[in-house]
Amino acid sequence: MWVFLAGLLSSVTLGQSSVEGLEDALEGIQARFPQSVSGDALYRAALLGVASHLGEQIGARQNRVLTQEEYEAAKSWLDGTRYGIGVESLTIPGRGMLLTEVFDGSPAAVAGLRNGDLVVSVDDHPFTGLPVAAIVGRIRQQRGGKSVFDVRRIDGTIGRVEVVHGPYHHHTVWMKQERDSLSVRVSYFGSGVAAEIAEALSAWDGAAVVLDLRDNPGGDIDEMVASADLFLDADAVIVGTSSGKAGGHNLMGSLAPSWTGNVAIVVNRGTAGVAEAFVAALQDHGRAKIVGTRTAGRGLQTSFYPAGRGLVLEIADTWLSSPAGRTWHGTGLKPDVFVEAQRLTLPVLHQPEPPDMQRDAAIRLISSGADER
Repeated sequence: MWVFLAGLLSSVTLGQSSVEGLEDALEGIQARFPQSVSGDALYRAALLGVASHLGEQIGARQNRVLTQEEYEAAKSWLDGTRYGIGVESLTIPGRGMLLTEVFDGSPAAVAGLRNGDLVVSVDDHPFTGLPVAAIVGRIRQQRGGKSVFDVRRIDGTIGRVEVVHGPYHHHTVWMKQERDSLSVRVSYFGSGVAAEIAEALSAWDGAAVVLDLRDNPGGDIDEMVASADLFLDADAVIVGTSSGKAGGHNLMGSLAPSWTGNVAIVVNRGTAGVAEAFVAALQDHGRAKIVGTRTAGRGLQTSFYPAGRGLVLEIADTWLSSPAGRTWHGTGLKPDVFVEAQRLTLPVLHQPEPPDMQRDAAIRLISSGADER
């Protein structure tokens, strides 16, 4: 039966006749099966079998069956819509979670959390003396409607803040000038990222640019292509794609570069998908030095297939490759300069953001003139 169901996805979408054929098969099973089974549950199980089977064929784990609500949430993710408290943070072993960015208008901001606050406990569970994994584990357990944080302020005072979880807008791009370099952090390739980077580059007259793609899970491939186009020559190959009977084709740049100076890209194991494609494009064209650790190794792009009964299949169905034709799926991209993230234990009263060894290494690398074009 799973082979039959897998065949339903051989076209771009599940056609009406295919859906009707699946419905007929499941109705027949319901009629003859010795126990009562839910038609909707059976239908979803069939689709889960399709997703699992296709994932095994291509070596992908991200295939899913989504409800219509989950599908809409997946689409709005690219526009920056998130649900939670709305902060970015650094986990400091033995101490807690240092808030580096509290998003404007987020539940955290409304409750009174501020940049520089050190969260020392959550829901009366202190972080003192805990390793990073234990702190992160406790934070990830906060799935309820609210969280109570004990925080140490920059002035040394202690406060308690209750945050009611809710929707917020996740920022995509941060800019920071350091020495003679412009650091541009891209959290994911969502709507408007290329335009934000282009605007920053047009106003920058320094010597170098550092692109921080750590923990960037990917995003929209067209937005990534437009972003990479800012650093590459016109008509440069940016990423190769291969799927189905259509074979492969290349996505190309179309504009003259906005920035021709030195570039470094900082990556880690959280750099994945089309973010890896961005890195591979600039690396293959000799436009950037890559600093950090090996990337995630996710060289597949997913598509959405309407599947009837209000369900949608998310299937990894497109291979990505670099301009030179290399793939990083399963292995990740190797940085030019390997720098492991440094975990530091800071004194209790020392509250500024800890040193960033990877970003500092990238700045030193391109500020030395070793990568002049």
